[in-house]
Amino acid sequence: MPASTDPVLDRVVDGRYRVESELARGGMATVYRARDLRLDRPVALKVMREDLARDDAFVRRFVHEARVAARLQHPHIVSVYDQGEDDGVVFLAMELVEGHTLRDVIAGRAPLSAREALQLIIPVTEALATAHSAGLVHRDVKPENVLISRRGGAVKVTDFGLARLDGNPNVTTEMLWGTAAYLAPEQVETGSADPRTDVYAVALLLFELVTGRKAFPGEDPLRVAYEHVHGGVPHARDLVPTVPAPLEDLVLRAGATEPDDRPVDAAALLSELRHLESTLTPSELDALPAAADHTVPVHVDGGADRTQVVHRPSRGDDGSRTRRIPVTRPGSPAHADGPPAGDARYARTSGNRVPVRRERERSGSGAAWVLGLLLVLLAAGGGYGFWYLTQGPAVHSLMPTVVGLTEEQARAALDAEELDPVVVRDYSEDVPPDVVLDAAYEPGTRLRHGTDVELVVSQGPERYAVPPLEGLTVDEARAALEEVNLALGATTEEHSESVPEGRIISSSPGVGEQLPPRTEVAVTVSSGPAPVDVPDVRGRPQPEAVSLLEEAGLRVAIDPEQVFSDDVPAGAVVSQDPGPSTVARDTEVRLTISKGPELVTVPEVVGRQFSSAEQELTDLGLVVVREDIAGGFFSTVREQSVEPGTQVPRNTTVVLRVV
Repeated sequence: MPASTDPVLDRVVDGRYRVESELARGGMATVYRARDLRLDRPVALKVMREDLARDDAFVRRFVHEARVAARLQHPHIVSVYDQGEDDGVVFLAMELVEGHTLRDVIAGRAPLSAREALQLIIPVTEALATAHSAGLVHRDVKPENVLISRRGGAVKVTDFGLARLDGNPNVTTEMLWGTAAYLAPEQVETGSADPRTDVYAVALLLFELVTGRKAFPGEDPLRVAYEHVHGGVPHARDLVPTVPAPLEDLVLRAGATEPDDRPVDAAALLSELRHLESTLTPSELDALPAAADHTVPVHVDGGADRTQVVHRPSRGDDGSRTRRIPVTRPGSPAHADGPPAGDARYARTSGNRVPVRRERERSGSGAAWVLGLLLVLLAAGGGYGFWYLTQGPAVHSLMPTVVGLTEEQARAALDAEELDPVVVRDYSEDVPPDVVLDAAYEPGTRLRHGTDVELVVSQGPERYAVPPLEGLTVDEARAALEEVNLALGATTEEHSESVPEGRIISSSPGVGEQLPPRTEVAVTVSSGPAPVDVPDVRGRPQPEAVSLLEEAGLRVAIDPEQVFSDDVPAGAVVSQDPGPSTVARDTEVRLTISKGPELVTVPEVVGRQFSSAEQELTDLGLVVVREDIAGGFFSTVREQSVEPGTQVPRNTTVVLRVV
């Protein structure tokens, strides 16, 4: 759809997300680049297709999976921020990962060395291990759902839980969501999935990374699905001889047809992958196939990751789209002689292990006899028997009252009615933990046996622990609080001798306290050390002056050039910079030390005329006093009060006796 006709573009969804541009379009939803106006950050906004958004059952499961996925916190999982509905637009706000997909890596660089392949597949497995530990199975692991960030090359798995969503009620339940090239045999055969289903898909990804081609290539998704059930994962070394034998063995075990033959979950597979990485030699890890050994990667069109419904084979499909595939239920006819056509269903044959269903197939005549007898009885019983076995109590139950029961009690009540509880946990200020808040169906609703019934179980009041904020900047503290659904409150400043200026000293409430969502946390920020008074140390001996300044929290520097001072004794402070004032702690104060008064040498002036002697002594800075003897008629200096050669300070008085 052109951008100009897309009603979502340029719209502010939920009063928060301004939609900027389209990133990708699939069969279930369209992904847009948007800006979160509240937090001022870019996000990926997945908007459900309009016709699916009108399906309450579809939306209910979408919301359920979004809640579960939002609780997955892992560096290799794309974070889910928010989910909601705005005027018919059902959306999911997620972390925006700008970069490329694993499909781009395979198309551009595969086959890879074992080292490169493991470096890509281990983060994927770590993400799935986190999901499995939370009780969530991805169900649609494929290269298009593995994103590689442009910045730092971080590997992230996306679209958790979306592959489990049910389709429209008018589509037969004998269908499943999946991507044909990566469907596990049990998904094709029965529609079931558990952690081993994701393990199977990881094995196919690893196979594709080291060989450069899909394990089950093909244009017809039904034929590809058939191969998953009736065939087995090829031997990678047959295609690329440089693939280490232990790696090939792990791919074959993880990609086994029977789930019981695979690692039990992603955590078990992760352990084996890490062991493999640590035990392979450098030459095995870094070996690349010769040019002649390179396989030709399977072409993938631009719509490879679209989700759509598949009713029968179609041309031009490479099997990597997420689709609905017909599912074989117990009792469906097998097609051991070749892939079925149209809406035919599959029964598993040997795959990667010894056949286990031959005896059941050979006993088909007995089953036919029982079926024939049952038909006779049904005919004899009339319409009531038919109704009882197909639409009546034999296959339906009434929804029991479960709200207010404990989770254990609610599970028991549903089990008694042959209904399957699906537990979602939510916060409640009023309902105690482990008590059912809500249920997907009203009491008395008539439900088919085996129906999933979502139970919302209280996990008590929604509370978040105050994170450690000491030492952070205000911006860092705001981000840390928003990360745990709290908010930054009032900011006050306080002097601190130990915390640098601009860093947080403390928070209120304190670290670890449990608070309701969006509660404001006040912080005290350091404005640096408190100012100090500079004491006046002029005229004080140097040691005393230094001690006073250091006690005040100041640093002292001594000017290497001492100066003469007629007023300040030698060794005492003549001047200081800065002088008496208020300054920041640890400010430097420079002191100038006195050499004492400047000394001059008294000359010999006896026998000289008074005027000449007076002039010389005055020029030296001395004070001359005349005393006449017998009238001083001759004006000749007869005596001087200070002996010649004596050093005296300036302004010293010298008495001259004149005759």
